[in-house]
Amino acid sequence: MIFTGSQLPIGQLRTDGKENLITSIEIAAAKDSLGRAMVPEVGIYFNGHLLRGNRTTKQSAEEFNAFESFNYPHLVDAGVNIVYHKERMLQPDLSRPMKPHFRLDNNVIIFSLFPGVREDLIRHIIHTPNLRAIVMRTYGSGNAPQTPWLLKALKEGTANGKVIINISQCMQGAVEMSRYDTGFHLQEAGVISGFDSTVESAVTKLMFLQSHFDDPEQVRHYMTQSIRGEITV
Repeated sequence: MIFTGSQLPIGQLRTDGKENLITSIEIAAAKDSLGRAMVPEVGIYFNGHLLRGNRTTKQSAEEFNAFESFNYPHLVDAGVNIVYHKERMLQPDLSRPMKPHFRLDNNVIIFSLFPGVREDLIRHIIHTPNLRAIVMRTYGSGNAPQTPWLLKALKEGTANGKVIINISQCMQGAVEMSRYDTGFHLQEAGVISGFDSTVESAVTKLMFLQSHFDDPEQVRHYMTQSIRGEITV
């Protein structure tokens, strides 16, 4: 399945929508010598590149190169020729039937840390009734302010069964919580690494896992596993 779109409406003279649509259809219809799809993944095609869907984020509201997968290379590059990078693609077990999943548990929230963040607001979020998971956007490779109240609040949240995922505010790179003391203290508070996941992917993955598992430990376990190529571990 391939998603696409345009930065300019398809009826406008300079639209990017026509090329995006035509090339998306060609890639989606392409088959190998055995009659199987050349791209057996969910992807996003924009501006000459096919990106893995769960690795992609929107980087610009102005440029035609609107989307990018900063932590994973392109699956397909389309110029005069269309180049398929098969070594980068997932290889599904075609002997198993497709099983669609429709359940999602949206008891998830995102918050970004920043200098001067208020204790009462963070505590209000962490102790929100029915909230099951938090995607916490931290600095650099997964660092946070070294304030005792923050670490204590995060520890209270994880002790109460909330899953807290550490995602970098940077578009490129991965969370490495063992690199600095600040990341190590987050680990001690029960926060788990989101590795090189995008925020969008982390939220969606949490919604999926929470709809299938009541035990937060199971959710934490699978959040540190690559289920569909969404993180590098």
